[in-house]
Amino acid sequence: MGKVFDEEIVTLKADFMKLGALVGEAVANAGQAFIDHDVHKAETVITNDHQINHLQIYIEKRSFEMIALYQPVTGNLREVVGILKAVTDLERAGDHARNIARSTVSIKGQPRIAAVEAIIASMAKDVSEQYDESISSYGQADQERAKQTAKRFDQIVEKHYNEIAAPSYQAMAKDPEIVNAAILYLNVAKDLSRISDYSTNICEWTIYLATGKIIELN
Repeated sequence: MGKVFDEEIVTLKADFMKLGALVGEAVANAGQAFIDHDVHKAETVITNDHQINHLQIYIEKRSFEMIALYQPVTGNLREVVGILKAVTDLERAGDHARNIARSTVSIKGQPRIAAVEAIIASMAKDVSEQYDESISSYGQADQERAKQTAKRFDQIVEKHYNEIAAPSYQAMAKDPEIVNAAILYLNVAKDLSRISDYSTNICEWTIYLATGKIIELN
């Protein structure tokens, strides 16, 4: 198994990191599209989502094939299982980026709240940074960096969400014309929060990759 498996796992890791980069690009572009009211960029995120789904399916299929063919044990098995588990979190993060892009299209022409959008901009930036840090820590199997990333962003993202939710609900109660936009703000905040959760999951799989232990961060 040795050399052939090692070559296969290198290729599998490369495909996983490629998927991580595609999802990271989708997360960053979706957030920026919403902030900039850029429907064209949002539509590109939506169109490119099929690339993420296709690569995710391929990685899962190849992971199962490697387990069946090589029957790896201990550390080798952990590497394949870690990728098999983490790839699902990447795909789901991509789905939420697509949802944000769809909200960008839906909010076009609606009355908007500049103060809330400013907080969404900060939240989108922090969530994108958290995602990038999580993927980078996974690529390096750096468990300490993974732990610090999850810890650093947990309360930041939650604070952003609360700062978006409160004025959005207040605006809906005061002005019926703002209801549609406020609902979309809440949806985007939820999508960003879920991306943050999946980034934390990636950090947990990084620790599994490095130690073999399954732990829950935050």
